[in-house]
Amino acid sequence: MSAPIPILFPVETINRELDFRLVMAALSARAHNRIYIGLHETLMRLCRHLDHGVYLGKNAIRPHFPDRLDDYHLLKSRQFCFVHLDTEGAVYPGTEERWRQVLHSRLHPDHLAGDDYVLTWGDFQRDTYRMRAPNLADHILTTGHPGFDLYRPDWRPYFEADARKQRQRYGDFILVNTNLARTNNRMGRDFVFSSYNGFDPDSPASRRHTIESWARQTEQLSRFVRLVHELSQRFGHQSIVLRPHPSEDPALYERIFAGLPHLHVLHQGPVAPWLLACRCLIHDGCTTGLEAHLAGRPVINFHPDDSRGPDALFLPNLFGQHCTSIEEVLDAVASLTRRPRRELPPRPATPPSDPRALALLHNFRGEALPLILEVLQQAQRSLSPQGAPSDALLYAEELAGQVVERTKALARPLSHRHRVANAYARGKFPGFDPRDIARRLARVQALIGRSVRHRVFSPGLLVVEAP
Repeated sequence: MSAPIPILFPVETINRELDFRLVMAALSARAHNRIYIGLHETLMRLCRHLDHGVYLGKNAIRPHFPDRLDDYHLLKSRQFCFVHLDTEGAVYPGTEERWRQVLHSRLHPDHLAGDDYVLTWGDFQRDTYRMRAPNLADHILTTGHPGFDLYRPDWRPYFEADARKQRQRYGDFILVNTNLARTNNRMGRDFVFSSYNGFDPDSPASRRHTIESWARQTEQLSRFVRLVHELSQRFGHQSIVLRPHPSEDPALYERIFAGLPHLHVLHQGPVAPWLLACRCLIHDGCTTGLEAHLAGRPVINFHPDDSRGPDALFLPNLFGQHCTSIEEVLDAVASLTRRPRRELPPRPATPPSDPRALALLHNFRGEALPLILEVLQQAQRSLSPQGAPSDALLYAEELAGQVVERTKALARPLSHRHRVANAYARGKFPGFDPRDIARRLARVQALIGRSVRHRVFSPGLLVVEAP
């Protein structure tokens, strides 16, 4: 009997990615495979003990294709099939020409091997990449993104227990989401104006674009601060939850809004339960606005006309009630909160009328999970692993990795930059909690009607397989 085929699911941001990774793992687990879910760096360390597997994600190629391909080449040297699925696959600024530029900055499919796949969120992305690599056209496929499937009515019960807890704790709350990392970045201004973030001070075009984007977001930050303060004064009987983008520094909001007991600056858990529990969402063109629409929740899009500029995100700005002033937002919230919540059940998510939106996101037309699982099955058909690491080896490897990490932690206080970077990384990936993983997988198994086994080997690695 051959060894189980290793399938690697990288997770960069737990709050954003873990749920759909667990769903995919439970649906795809079979006797002939074993799914490893973990931090990308952990999976690449593990990869040296694996062969003839599948890597489904985008982290093996980063930050800007094709700058760093070492991890991709390691996967190919171990006979892995690379299935590229972006976590930022449709929410782009500007119009079509700008979208193509973003797509080409994230991936050059002509660098991939013939047995690799590219899974795109929509037909626009698929066709753009097929033009770049016509020889791989049959392996560049539209699937949509699995995370959005979890907002469909048949998957919403997965989040209901957490949504109920939020309603019990915060009542009929107003959710405010910000996406202002260009001006309020957790890594500081050095990161915002860095080559890693795409800033080239020697390029007039790059310099102008970065400065203009920073200036617009700085103006929008001041507007949002004023808006949230006015909300707290006018709707003092309701809780307000301010949820910054994962790349933002929440300390700024915590300092500004200290002393307002009904205003909570939080970034706890995935956004889905918060969306399903809130009375309404206020955003400024972030992906959460799209998610709220898919979840059937009322959406208020606060975006003054003079703040849009060429960097305005196309897709999220299609949804909800558009408000260009603080007073318009206050009136919209008053209208939404006038009726009892029981009279406002989640609405079905209607597809947008703009054909460009339909071309950007398959999830408006159908499910992503079945299409992705079909590609996973195809990718596994010709694979024959020679062996698999034992549990003892996995535990030993992870223990050694934790020792190295603790040793590095001793030196971090000496470097402000490393302290900030580590805090940012831990904010995105605080580690797997075994009890939390068990709870989430129990919900998945109840919804799909089949059982799986799982083991958490470390804060950065868990395994899911058929019983």
